Amino acid sequence: MIHPEHSNNEQVTAHPGANVNVNRFTFSKDARDLIIAVVVAASLLTNLWLWSKLHDADKDIQTQVWLRDDALTKFQQGPFADMKAHVLALEFNCNKGH
Repeated sequence: MIHPEHSNNEQVTAHPGANVNVNRFTFSKDARDLIIAVVVAASLLTNLWLWSKLHDADKDIQTQVWLRDDALTKFQQGPFADMKAHVLALEFNCNKGH
């Protein structure tokens, strides 16, 4: 006797009281369904590509904002920080003299 698990036959046999679950994945052979599947797949790929481009652009904008804010902070606290004090002192002296 040939056991079903060793058989090349795809026929499903069941014994009384046994649970049988057969799942098969098949492609449709209808041209309309194949065209719709290709269009949906192309649409999904296009959406993923556009999302990645949008994500990269958003990261670039965040980086530019960070660099701008960092450069402004470095400018205010860097070598020109002393100049601000001199300008304020000159403005004070000029206003005091008038």
